[in-house]
Amino acid sequence: MNRRPRAGSRALTLLDGRVRDITQSGESVIETEQGLMLVRGGLPGEQVRVALTGRSQGVLRGTLREIRSASPERIEPACGLSERCGGCPLMALEPQAQRALKLQRVQRALVEVCEPGLRAVLEPEGQPLHYRRRVRLSFRRVGARALIGYRSAHSHTIVDVEQCPVLEPALQQALLAVRELLAPVLTGSGELELQRGGETGAVVSIDCDAPVSPQTYATAHALAEHCAIAGVSLRVQQGARATYGSLQASSTGIDGQPLHAVADGFSQANSDVNRRLVELVVELAQAADSSVLELYAGHGNFTVALAGAATALCAVEADAQAAAACRANLAARALGNTRVVAGSADELALRGHFDVLVLDPPRAGAPALAALAARHTPERVVYVSCHMTTLGRDLRALHALGFVVDRAHVLDMFPQTAHVEAVVRLVRRTGNTQARVEPPHPAY
Repeated sequence: MNRRPRAGSRALTLLDGRVRDITQSGESVIETEQGLMLVRGGLPGEQVRVALTGRSQGVLRGTLREIRSASPERIEPACGLSERCGGCPLMALEPQAQRALKLQRVQRALVEVCEPGLRAVLEPEGQPLHYRRRVRLSFRRVGARALIGYRSAHSHTIVDVEQCPVLEPALQQALLAVRELLAPVLTGSGELELQRGGETGAVVSIDCDAPVSPQTYATAHALAEHCAIAGVSLRVQQGARATYGSLQASSTGIDGQPLHAVADGFSQANSDVNRRLVELVVELAQAADSSVLELYAGHGNFTVALAGAATALCAVEADAQAAAACRANLAARALGNTRVVAGSADELALRGHFDVLVLDPPRAGAPALAALAARHTPERVVYVSCHMTTLGRDLRALHALGFVVDRAHVLDMFPQTAHVEAVVRLVRRTGNTQARVEPPHPAY
C-alpha cells in the first residue's frame, strides 16, 4: 500500500521513519530524524514516509504519505471508510495483533506494582465486527440534507456513513431509519447517539446546536414509531428534551434478567465482552461473607451481581438518574442488602471499614483512590479501567499503601480501535519487595 502527495499540494517536509507504537487514541508513534511524530495510519514495525504538518502541545504531527515496508499483519480493512473515518484506526491490523498490542499496553501499567512475574491474562476474543450496542455520531446540514457520520481524526470534518460494520444489526437498522427520515430535516449541526433499547428497537438522542423547525419535531415523533426505533429525544441548544416513545435503554444481566439504564448515561458498548467483564469482577472481588464498597456504580452493571454474594454493599454513583436506575434494578431482583448513594465518589464522607473496594471510573481515573483506601481499609481492590495511563497512576498510589496487583485481565471491548479494558485486583501486603519489570518502551 503506497500513499503519495496529491498533485498540486504544497511542499511539506518529508521524513522517513519507523512505527514504534500505537497510542491509546490509535495514532502511530513514528521515530524520525527530527524526533517522535504522531501520525494516523501506520502499524507497528512499518517503515513509512510522513509529511510534517506542525507541532501541537509539544508533539510533532504529520500525515502518512507512503508505506515503504508494510507489516505482515496488515490486512484489507472491512470498511472502505476506515482510513478517513475516525472510528476504527486499527481496522487494517490483523485482529490477533490488535489484541497483542492491547495486552502489552496493560502490562506496562503494571510495572512495579504487581507480584513478581505476574502476566496479565488476555481474555478470549468477542466478535470483531457487529458488536457495538451504542454509538455517538455527528451531523451537519450541507445542502438539501444533513451529513450523518463520524468525525475524521483531529478534525471537524464529518465522514458521511450509511453502513458501519462494527454496529449491531439493530443499530445499523436504526441508523438507516435516522438517515432516511431525519437527514432531510435536520438543520445546523449537532450530535446523535444511538443505543440499543432492548427488544423493541434503538433509543435515539438528538442534540441540536441551532434552532429547528416544527417539522423536525414532527419527524422525531414519526421516527419513534419506526419499527427499528423504541424512542427518540430531541434537545435544541441545551434546552429541555422533547421525548417520544420509550427512552429506556436495556441490556441483559448475567442473571438473564433485564438490566435497565438511563438512555444517555454510561453503559458498556459491547454486550458479549461486558458479560465476561462482570463475571471477572465478581470472581476477583470474592464478595461472599464480605462488605463491599462500589464506586462509580452507574445503573448497576456490577452492583446487581456483587449484591447477590455480598453480606452488605454500598454503591456510590454521582448521576442521580443512574443511581435511581441502579436502585430499580436491585429492587427488581429483591436484593435488599445494598444501599445506593447518589453523590461523588471523591467527595462523599462515607465512614467505616469495607472488606472489598470495587470501582470502574471514567478515563480520568480516581485521583482520590488512595485516600479512600486509607479511610476504608479494604483487603482487596478490584479496579476496572479503560485508560491505562490513569490506571497506572492510581495503581502506584495504592502500591504506596501496601497493595500489590495479584490478578490482571485484558478484554478487547472495542475491536478495531486502540481502546482496551482491563480489570485488576490488588491485595493488601506488608513488607513486600516488588521485582521491577521493564516495559519495552514508554506508554503513550
